[in-house]
Amino acid sequence: MQRKNIAVIRAAAARLVELMEAEKKRLAMELHERIGQTLTALSLNLSIIRGQVPDDPSEKIARRIDDSLKLVEEAMLNLRNIIAELRPPVLDDYGLLAALRWYGEQFASRTGIAVSVRGKEPDPRLSENAEINLFRIAQEAFNNVEKYARATQVRVTLTKRKETVRLLIADKGTGFDPSRVALPDGQRWGLLGMSERAEYLGGRCIVRSHPAKGTRVIAEVAS
Repeated sequence: MQRKNIAVIRAAAARLVELMEAEKKRLAMELHERIGQTLTALSLNLSIIRGQVPDDPSEKIARRIDDSLKLVEEAMLNLRNIIAELRPPVLDDYGLLAALRWYGEQFASRTGIAVSVRGKEPDPRLSENAEINLFRIAQEAFNNVEKYARATQVRVTLTKRKETVRLLIADKGTGFDPSRVALPDGQRWGLLGMSERAEYLGGRCIVRSHPAKGTRVIAEVAS
């Protein structure tokens, strides 16, 4: 009976993950198609008006339009970042390895922590569910690095051996002793979430860490 209850709970959790990712994908598309296109049209209109404004000795009108163009550009950048967090377009278009490289570049630019991403895109590509859940595992691992690890470098490796795809995220940070350290709630729940996502795919996620020796997150799923 207990095993049956655990199976039911896991199935419900897996379905919830599916629904959450589907909703994120829908929201990303809605934001792109509605707000993104509107901002693009607004920027174009302002550029046209800027070119048609008569010479103004005080340049007040021209400066106001230029300021508005900068605000629109900033809004478009923020919107692209939000869409990418919800559902990275590069993941759907080019696959998991390309998405990991893109995210690693964004992370390094934001935090100053060096990131290297190596590997080969699985051929054939993984299922949509496998790609997005492995990407979310990597996101959470990066989040933990930024918040807790005080790392100087992160190494990401994606490999395939026979029927198994292996994702490794290793940092050169402070590390911790899992048997002795009481983790912050955010990190504890983040590690649990990574494990649940891997189990949802029929795989596993292992976290290995030692004080002053960094942390390794290893996710393995069937290809």
